[in-house]
Amino acid sequence: MNALVKKEIRLLLPSFCVGCALALTNLAFRFNSDGSLTDGWWFVLAFMACGAVAVMLALNSFGAEFSSGTFSNLLAQPVSRQKIWETKILLLAASLLIFGIIWSACGTIRLMMLGRNLNLLDLFTGVGTFGLVVFSGGLWTVLLLRQVAAAFWFTVLAPGVILVILAGLFGGESDEFMSGMIVSTLGVYSLAGFFFARWLFFRAQDLQWSGGNIVMPEMRGLARFKSRAALRRWRPRAALWRKEFQLHQAQFVIAFALLMLHFGVLAVRKFHDLNDSRDLKFALEIFWGLWLVMPLLVGCAAVAEERKLGTHENQLCLPAKQRTQFAIKLSVVLVLSLFLGLVMPLLLEGIRILPDLHFNYSTGLGASEFGHLPWSHRAFWNALRYLDVILPLLTLTGIVLLIAGVSFYVSSLVRNTMQSLAPAVVGIIIAWLLLVAGMIPWERNIDYLWSGPLVYFLCVPLMAASLVVLAFRNFELARPDWKTFGLNLLALICVLAFGATATTAIYHRAWEKLTPFEPAHGVAKLSLSSPAVLDERWGGLSVLLPDGQFWRADYRFNPDHLDPLVLLLANVKPGLGSGKYFAGANWKSVTRLPYEYAGIQRDGSLWLSEKPLPSGSRTNSQWQADIAKISELVRFGTGTNWTSLARNGNSLLLVRDDGTLWNLGTNNFNFNRQRWPGLRTFVPRQMGTESNWADVVESGYHAVLHKTDGIGWDVNDWQTNGVQLLEVEPGFVVQAVPGCDRGKFRSMATIQL
Repeated sequence: MNALVKKEIRLLLPSFCVGCALALTNLAFRFNSDGSLTDGWWFVLAFMACGAVAVMLALNSFGAEFSSGTFSNLLAQPVSRQKIWETKILLLAASLLIFGIIWSACGTIRLMMLGRNLNLLDLFTGVGTFGLVVFSGGLWTVLLLRQVAAAFWFTVLAPGVILVILAGLFGGESDEFMSGMIVSTLGVYSLAGFFFARWLFFRAQDLQWSGGNIVMPEMRGLARFKSRAALRRWRPRAALWRKEFQLHQAQFVIAFALLMLHFGVLAVRKFHDLNDSRDLKFALEIFWGLWLVMPLLVGCAAVAEERKLGTHENQLCLPAKQRTQFAIKLSVVLVLSLFLGLVMPLLLEGIRILPDLHFNYSTGLGASEFGHLPWSHRAFWNALRYLDVILPLLTLTGIVLLIAGVSFYVSSLVRNTMQSLAPAVVGIIIAWLLLVAGMIPWERNIDYLWSGPLVYFLCVPLMAASLVVLAFRNFELARPDWKTFGLNLLALICVLAFGATATTAIYHRAWEKLTPFEPAHGVAKLSLSSPAVLDERWGGLSVLLPDGQFWRADYRFNPDHLDPLVLLLANVKPGLGSGKYFAGANWKSVTRLPYEYAGIQRDGSLWLSEKPLPSGSRTNSQWQADIAKISELVRFGTGTNWTSLARNGNSLLLVRDDGTLWNLGTNNFNFNRQRWPGLRTFVPRQMGTESNWADVVESGYHAVLHKTDGIGWDVNDWQTNGVQLLEVEPGFVVQAVPGCDRGKFRSMATIQL
């Protein structure tokens, strides 16, 4: 392998590796419930990010030469231009071909895994056409403009102009006809662009300016201002602002071209029916996404372009504070990014492009209860309500600032704009994946790390401040090297680890480990000879005292927990509502069902709630009132021979003193269509004919029984392969569990104090 081939491989290798890594995301896409391809992160990575990297790969062939200033040396080598051209073209074509094969193969494998059919001809046609357009556009735009940022946009916008023209001419035709026209026209464009690039390269000259001054012609009417110009005013900060805006003048030209093309897209969507061309309609509807590339280019050119032009070292020698220069440069990047990446697409497309993202919150309080909260709590909830209205706009603003900030940071590490594009795209993807990873414990209830938005309130400001500090340190360097890159990477890893550790420690209240877990115990008030039974299930805590009294308190959302700091920590400790003693002092067993209570007194009588809980949402006070109503039990029937009961779903399993098993209620009830009538509307039904049942207790979400012979029976809601089954009702059986004695089930159901 000769030196020329090695040099070309080094030019293409970074973008090629990034593209192949992003192409692997096709192995993870999935379909929506309606059969359409899912959007979100997969769509951004597989299409937008891979497409952008493919364009940068095509630009690298000659763009890296212009950015590094080695194009003159390339032309001066003792090698024919034909040899140089063939080497560059063959290696670039091979890189794009391998990239396209990996992308297509990953998508095909994923579709086969999902059992979906794929039209390989359409796939290869689409990928091949895109590759030819990128291959041709990346060559002729760089050789013509000799600026990577401008070449990137012309590579993207030139095919876009062709698509808009075709949509305007043949927008009403079928999807097959439009596909054929697009492939044919773009094929001719690619062929013409390739030969135009070859013509430009074989006639390329690189002669430096030999001297002289270029004087702009004098305009009439400006002579009278010469005397005013002689009175020079020193405005150093204004000069710095002007210089920064002039540095991005190429982005202004590109933005104007993008604006004109966007007007054409709006006209096509307005005056043509594109329902028959779904692919073209989809492409025109997401065209506004190209504006999000503007913050990327603005950020990448902020520092790297000055290093390429050789003006960065001179800027560091100016009689101005470096932090002032850095602040002005960063401010210009943020202002231009917000204007070009946020304001312009909103002006052209309206609010339809805003993400449909809102908070899912509720205070659970009525107006009167909300008014009794402290003013700080009311202000927090009112601010949250107003913030929810503008949350879609804030989300898009955050996306734009993320792109601009990461691009600006990468620009402070490299020496030219071409070198900053691929690392900036990788940095944006990594930052986005980290944001998504912060939601995984929250969405999947994995609370051994953290839950809720606490990680964003800590890590996002911490990482943003770290990027600004590191970018300023890099800005002070004339020529950063690999050592600088390694130190920056180590610093970011340490900051991220510190943020994750701090989030976990705060969420789990690590400082409480240094304090007593519970206050000192006083004199024992309960005798161990006749212990009370504590039961913590079904959203509350109940205590059956030795004297037959029964006390119950439900876990409720206490208005005192509306503290913003507590909600920010997300790790809200459960609190009991106001408990109450049930009427009577001779309870033997009481259980809570989803909509009512049931209990047995010591005389063997069965008691149920008179009315179940009503359905629908309620405020906290209404909920407490309804709980108080169902806590008032009324005797059911006249029998006095019930010994034990246990909840089994929405029904009750009961055992009588004669050893028979009974069921009250049903688990086959459609709660979506009907309102639960209550257990009082059902009639107890005997299960089987056996009379050797000892008692029944609750275990988990179902009941556990045992007979007088000590064998336990487990009630399941699925058919099993056991040999001893007793059908409670259709779909619900009682299965024998050998080896499980009475004490084990008792310990599973209750805790004795």
